[in-house]
Amino acid sequence: MKRFHPALVLLAFLGQTACLPDNRSGKSNSQDKYIALPAYFVAEKTHLLAANLVLHKTAVLNGQRESSTIAGTDSTAIQDLLKPFTDADLNKPSLRDEYDTSSLYDPFSGSRSYIYKSKGRQTNPAEITLEMDKHGIIQRVNIHAYTSNQVYEFRQDLAYLRNKRINITTYQKIAFLSSKEVEIDVTMAPKNEQQ
Repeated sequence: MKRFHPALVLLAFLGQTACLPDNRSGKSNSQDKYIALPAYFVAEKTHLLAANLVLHKTAVLNGQRESSTIAGTDSTAIQDLLKPFTDADLNKPSLRDEYDTSSLYDPFSGSRSYIYKSKGRQTNPAEITLEMDKHGIIQRVNIHAYTSNQVYEFRQDLAYLRNKRINITTYQKIAFLSSKEVEIDVTMAPKNEQQ
């Protein structure tokens, strides 16, 4: 049986952890062409759970409004709210070269914006805009998805403003059926502001 020196095992472990993604900025391994949103939103879920926030949710389905409050410790509810954002993975092999990338840099604030736009095919999502602060942490994410054919039309706009708001607007129309429109708006506030 082969034995490994403890220092080599430690070195190998440290080498592996150094390659893990920096989830605050959505950075991932060097093989990813685009910023890794799934990794960012997994980290955001942890961040929101630790932030001790209260989430006020308003849902509107075809004009019918319903409001509720979500505890900032409700892991399942937060995961459900972030799922559409997590699903926007441009690093899937099928989407590898489907987007044009542009970026804007603000020399005064040090912030940077990235725009990923579909090259013309009906690719979901159609466009993603990310805004990062001067430390490289994503502060805002906007995602636009659109699919249309003779039988089906789907539009979805997602907006995430870190520590402040989540907005999801979805329109769906299937031929010969009435359309369905859903808007979910969630505002976040520190728990102590609620008392």
